Formats: sequence, structure tokens, C-alpha cells
Amino acid sequence: MNALSSEEVGSYLNRYFVSSYQKVGTFQVVNGEKTGGNVASYFCLPDGSVLHVVAGPVDAATLLREARWVVDTRKLAMTESKGNYARYRAFFRKAHAERLRKEHNLDLDPQRMKDTFSLASFSNQAIDKRGQRRQLGTQGQVHWLLASDPLVKIEQVYSTVFEKILGEKVSTLPVLEK
Repeated sequence: MNALSSEEVGSYLNRYFVSSYQKVGTFQVVNGEKTGGNVASYFCLPDGSVLHVVAGPVDAATLLREARWVVDTRKLAMTESKGNYARYRAFFRKAHAERLRKEHNLDLDPQRMKDTFSLASFSNQAIDKRGQRRQLGTQGQVHWLLASDPLVKIEQVYSTVFEKILGEKVSTLPVLEK
């Protein structure tokens, strides 16, 4: 699943993004191989506002598709919002809500999500318009999270993604080699 080893993915990311990484979980290196831990790929604006997240390891085609979605959606948002931040944010709210509807068959009212959502109460279950709880996979949870709170700052959301969506503990412990 090493998507970053793909030349096509690397080239695209280098063309449109500034890449960085930060270790936030625990894992070990055994015989030169990483074991344990997890990964989340964040697509952010320069101020740390999160446009999109890919939660968990994915293949090259998936990471490239998601990166292209971010670039295309951002271009449309910039055109539609005409420099108005509230409209720009609303565009991303709607874009994530649309993917939640199309890809996860969950049709939620973005305005209602905005009015009732908090990062502290986020769980992997969404309540649909009929009041039914729906279990969501990792990407469904990402879309729900970002439809509820689009352009949230990375420092406010990374622990929610890592702990509540990926089921890992945030840790600053050093990497252990065995």
C-alpha cells in the first residue's frame, strides 16, 4: 500500500502541494520494517485549514484520486466563492456532504450538521434524516467530520482523526527499533 512510492503520485503531490509529516502515534521498526501505527494524509491550506483527509493507508490510485479531488474542488470553490470565506467554507461543506451521500449512501442536511456538531462528541455513527444511526467506514467518517466542520484547523482535528476514526492513540513517544 505504499502510495508514496508511486512516481505518478509523487509528481502530482510535488506539483500541487507542499508535503510534510509528523509522527503522532506509536510504532516499532523491526528488521528495518515499520510495524504498528497508522497514517492519515491531510490536504491543507497554508494556514493549516483542512480541505480533506485520507484516513489510513491507501494504494497509489486512491491517494492520487483524492489529491485530484482536492485540487479540482478547491479550484471550483475559489471560482464560486469569489473571495468570500463564508461561501468558500460552505462550498467545502457541501462537497463533503455530497461525497457522503454518493459514496456512503448517507444524506444529511449540511446546515443541521453544522448546528449540532462538535469535535468533542464526534463518533463513528451518524444519525440520518430519519433518525437512524448509521455506521460509517473511515472515509465516510472523514466526510461527515469535514461536512460538519469544514476548514477546521489541523491542530484541532488531527487527534480526532487519529484516535476516533483510526482507533489509535496519539503519542509523542520515540520510535523503538528492535
